[in-house]
Amino acid sequence: MKKELLILIACAVMANAGFIKEGMDAKESGDHQKLVEIYDKACNEGKASGCYNLGVLYSEGTGNVAKDTAKAIQLYEKACSADFASACYNLGVAYAGGLSVKQDFAKAKEFYEKSCAQDEGCTNLGLLYANGAGVTQDYAKAAEFYKKACKNEDLMGCNNLGFLLAQGRGVPQDYKKASEYYQKACDGDLAIGCDNLGLLYAVGKGVAQDYKKSSQFYDKACKSGFEKSCNNLGILYAEGKGVSADNTKAKELFKSSCDKGLKEGCENVTLLETITK
Repeated sequence: MKKELLILIACAVMANAGFIKEGMDAKESGDHQKLVEIYDKACNEGKASGCYNLGVLYSEGTGNVAKDTAKAIQLYEKACSADFASACYNLGVAYAGGLSVKQDFAKAKEFYEKSCAQDEGCTNLGLLYANGAGVTQDYAKAAEFYKKACKNEDLMGCNNLGFLLAQGRGVPQDYKKASEYYQKACDGDLAIGCDNLGLLYAVGKGVAQDYKKSSQFYDKACKSGFEKSCNNLGILYAEGKGVSADNTKAKELFKSSCDKGLKEGCENVTLLETITK
């Protein structure tokens, strides 16, 4: 079963700087306009973290700050030019997704390279190489960036490296190593990592086949809202593998995945209803 490699969305991170306490006080008091003044002053004084944090405020449009993604982009660019990794990463996300800028994977690559050099955004850079977006497709390079990301505790990097190992893309196929990377991702509560690990246990690749363990990993991912795992767990209940056969439970799980937009879940609801009539 092919798994999608997902792009992580940028998140707001408060940077350490001399003005941070004043900014935190303003944030805690709910005075977002004061935050704008503090970060704007810091940015104008050449503090890249001030430009970045101001960009985050405009990007989120929280409190009494009007959302202005175009302005956020300008501020990220200023911070990135001063080698502020998080700003470069956010710009990469913006250009890769066409968020308030024209989609440009080549530019996304440049920004991800800058952030990855500082150990941030390496998974996203790997994705560009895996998908051949803005670069020549190169799974070996993708694997290198995923490995670096995983070493820096980017769990999606661990999961994606596991995917390449399982598929034998850019690296020798190795289900055992794949299971180890999926396990690390799952231990960090990354749902897709748990789902992938559940699949390996279901088919007995890289690990001894164990439907009970498979059901446990699917259950963990399903409870985290990963609809594919709900569907996969439903199949185990329908077939009585690793769990007691329970068509009612299976239908609930199929319906849950269907309600979240998974086509296979909807089809399985219909199929189960037909079989159990």
